[in-house]
Amino acid sequence: MARVPSEFTDEFDAKGDRFFAIAELLYANPDRQYTQQELAERFDCSTTTISNHTGEMSEWLDRRDSQTTYAWDVDVHDPGHTETTMAVRRFYADLWNLLKKHSRTGPGAFALFGFSMLLTGTIVFSFYVGFTLNLFSESALPVSVYLGIAIGCVLTGIIVTLCSPYMAWVSRLLWPRLPEGPFGKDK
Repeated sequence: MARVPSEFTDEFDAKGDRFFAIAELLYANPDRQYTQQELAERFDCSTTTISNHTGEMSEWLDRRDSQTTYAWDVDVHDPGHTETTMAVRRFYADLWNLLKKHSRTGPGAFALFGFSMLLTGTIVFSFYVGFTLNLFSESALPVSVYLGIAIGCVLTGIIVTLCSPYMAWVSRLLWPRLPEGPFGKDK
């Protein structure tokens, strides 16, 4: 279920839980219109209370004068857009944190580089398929060049990715035996 964005929380806190619950229900179901009676039964209050609360949130609702149905106005604040934007931001924030974490280690850097080579090989192979099936315009390069680059990138990506666990194993054996100081003198 969609959650009301944090920008509304301060205002809702000042108006009480019932106000927040009504707004959250309307926000989570922007495609549905609720009547005053429906909302009153759902929140166990009078239609006057519903009218007062919805009157205070009129800037967010799609409602005309003397109308007793309420729906969230997606032209003012679209829940679908907000949820999508938040999901994309979280995905890229998580990806960035993952890249930062793994790029700090030798094995992690090898794994990231290997993955990027595999991804590059896949993309270049899709160009090869596109040129072979005449889905794209003619290429200035022969089509076999795309296949060669794709195969080279994929093989390099596999080799570099397989080096990552080997490098981790070597590091685990080697680091305890190295001296702490830069010139071989232990402290």
